[in-house]
Amino acid sequence: MWAKRLKETAAILTVGDGVIALLAPREHSLLWETGPESVRKLVRFFAENPSYLRIIGATQIAFGAWYALRQYRED
Repeated sequence: MWAKRLKETAAILTVGDGVIALLAPREHSLLWETGPESVRKLVRFFAENPSYLRIIGATQIAFGAWYALRQYRED
């Protein structure tokens, strides 16, 4: 039972992150502008090109929903 709960929690976090990426892609991206220069460059790329982050966000929402619904299937 705990494994299913952990998987559902991961799905919830994935969906939530996807929603934020859809609603505020630039701000969401810049929030994570830390670490090595290569990571900061990637973050700035998404901040400057929010459509790409929105696509990733929509994909996260779809994946998170699919992953969560798998937990309800009968074994």
